[in-house]
Amino acid sequence: MKKLFLFIAVCGVLSLCAQTSTYHPFPEGNAFWNVSYTQTMCPLGGDACENFSITMTGDTMINGLVYHKLFTPYVYADISGGCTQVHFHGYKGAIRQDIPNKKVYYFPPADFTVEQLLYDFTMEVGDTVKGYLSGGWMEDNVVVSIDSVIVGQNFHKRWLVNPCYGIYLIEGVGCSYGLLEFLPGCQTDMPVLAIECFQYQGETLYPTHISNCSVITSIPENEFLNNIQIYPNPARGSFMVSLAHPAGIKEIRITNAIGHMVWQKQIISQSRVTIDNLSGGVYVLTVIDQNNQGVSKKIVLTP
Repeated sequence: MKKLFLFIAVCGVLSLCAQTSTYHPFPEGNAFWNVSYTQTMCPLGGDACENFSITMTGDTMINGLVYHKLFTPYVYADISGGCTQVHFHGYKGAIRQDIPNKKVYYFPPADFTVEQLLYDFTMEVGDTVKGYLSGGWMEDNVVVSIDSVIVGQNFHKRWLVNPCYGIYLIEGVGCSYGLLEFLPGCQTDMPVLAIECFQYQGETLYPTHISNCSVITSIPENEFLNNIQIYPNPARGSFMVSLAHPAGIKEIRITNAIGHMVWQKQIISQSRVTIDNLSGGVYVLTVIDQNNQGVSKKIVLTP
């Protein structure tokens, strides 16, 4: 009987080793990550909560290589005090992976000149995280330990790279600290980010206990924000925004097809706003209310 138990235990260990020794590549389409952002120590008080999705939407060619485009369709923001919104909808860059070398590379949305290392899934304990994730703060993030976590039905290798904020790099999933965020080191009062759920090919894989994982595309119903008219649309040269409840509106923003803000205006009791001097193309107009909630509508401008 003892030999039987020993045999079962050895088989279990060998099974775990076999699962974690198999490389699980990064997704290459039909995937999204839901991310939460929380900041409770703003300079002038208050706090901020943001929830948004990062979707893998289509491909693009850069320098002769195929990249997968990342996009945030909407950001739900609840802001108070001296906090400001940090994340916005739009294009979030493009990634490609080098499967033989177990690496993922990234072009940020505003820089297509130099490809940057995003993830290195070959690191060992004691290695320092290099590349894009290390570029925001003057503190190193070092691999403290390596173990595995269940993603879907399989064990995926993971690297603890920041024990102060409990940040892991997870094979085939990405960074638990919001996927594309600079790592904070051990600085105090930094925002807290997390991948709330990850879905690939229609199946929620991480965390395994999450069953309801959907792309964040809008905020809850808000009557006066939805009572917005844009005309004409499509338009040529200029168009008008009609606000049924202007007293509750704070500002209007317009971003282009790759997520760059091209127009912004504070609204003070204006029921109609005329917008012109934009070139032809597809834009997204976002109306923000006094509670920092927003609704977006697509605009098509003809040349």
